[in-house]
Amino acid sequence: MTAAKLEVIERKRAFFRQYLHDLAVYGALDAAGRRREHYAIERLLQLLCESAADLSLQVLKASGQVPPGSYREIFSALSDLGAMPGAMAAELIAACGMRNLLTHLYDVIDLGRVIAAVEPALALYRTYDAWLSDYLAPAAGPSAPPRD
Repeated sequence: MTAAKLEVIERKRAFFRQYLHDLAVYGALDAAGRRREHYAIERLLQLLCESAADLSLQVLKASGQVPPGSYREIFSALSDLGAMPGAMAAELIAACGMRNLLTHLYDVIDLGRVIAAVEPALALYRTYDAWLSDYLAPAAGPSAPPRD
């Protein structure tokens, strides 16, 4: 992976990590507090899905793959290549299904489902971030030696 592509991924990843941090703030709220803040939670769930899909698309592009057309195809392609565990890909696909519901209003939004999604989303996207770190580690090269 070129340094320029790695730089793009790291820049996008900084936003992803900020969204993850921001969602954790809402994770500390009780159910009533989350209901009051449901619009912010909904937006963060949407942004996390979109960011994970965008980061994954960048990984696919950097590895020379033809860019898939949907979130489902992006995560499935990484799994099919053996780059991402199948279970994680399936969880990301499901999480992005909620994003589609929130974004396109296919159905009435179940606030109970939204507020209950905070902890699973935090766990999933933290796991995804760790996977991305491991995946990118060889491309980033060795760390610089510590300064005296």
